[in-house]
Amino acid sequence: MKKQTHFGITSKIIFSLFAITLLFSACKKDWDNTPIEAAGIGFIHASPGTAALDFVLDNQKIKSFTYTQDFGYYAAYPGTRLVGVAKKDSLKYVTNATANLISGKFYSVFVADTLKSTKLLVIEDDLKAPATDKANIRFINLSPGSPALDLSIQGKDAALFTGKAFKEFTTFSSIDPSESYTFEVKQTGTTTVKATLPSIKIEKGKIYTIWAKGLSSRTDSTQFGLSIMTNK
Repeated sequence: MKKQTHFGITSKIIFSLFAITLLFSACKKDWDNTPIEAAGIGFIHASPGTAALDFVLDNQKIKSFTYTQDFGYYAAYPGTRLVGVAKKDSLKYVTNATANLISGKFYSVFVADTLKSTKLLVIEDDLKAPATDKANIRFINLSPGSPALDLSIQGKDAALFTGKAFKEFTTFSSIDPSESYTFEVKQTGTTTVKATLPSIKIEKGKIYTIWAKGLSSRTDSTQFGLSIMTNK
């Protein structure tokens, strides 16, 4: 939903980044000091060709992000929260949405598509520990106008994930650690590699998201490719 509502600006992050337990003390209506378990929320700029953006939570600026950038999770009170994005320092929403945050759970908010068609993709992140001596990984197609995509590892026959259209995503799946993987993305049903992500170290016990980014029609910094981030 596109809205041009103004919001307040603050130089302060709403809540500091907490440990994975995300426990903090907050005053309730009866003014006791019972600890409240927060939700974790992260923001990722995935809109190709769009300048720096301000991510906004409950009408307060969190931080400015440039394309492909993320800063990990922030703690937020559980409940129905208003999340949004604005051009840097504009004080005016480009788009916003509501997100139902549950205590103790984690969420990623991707700003997707090009500036004229920006959308927010809110995904719950399953950060349960990977199996012994494994890592976890998922794939998201965030390349506007792209066909369905497959993600694979160079040199392996079977794809990791298949048939993901724009804004579709997988659950986290187990993967063997490696000092150096080269990930490949292909159009579903073809064998032609559209882009690679070389020399990626995958460590046991960690959790990763790989996402297709950019535009197939471009050859600059917004060209089609792959990005990776560490969720935990």
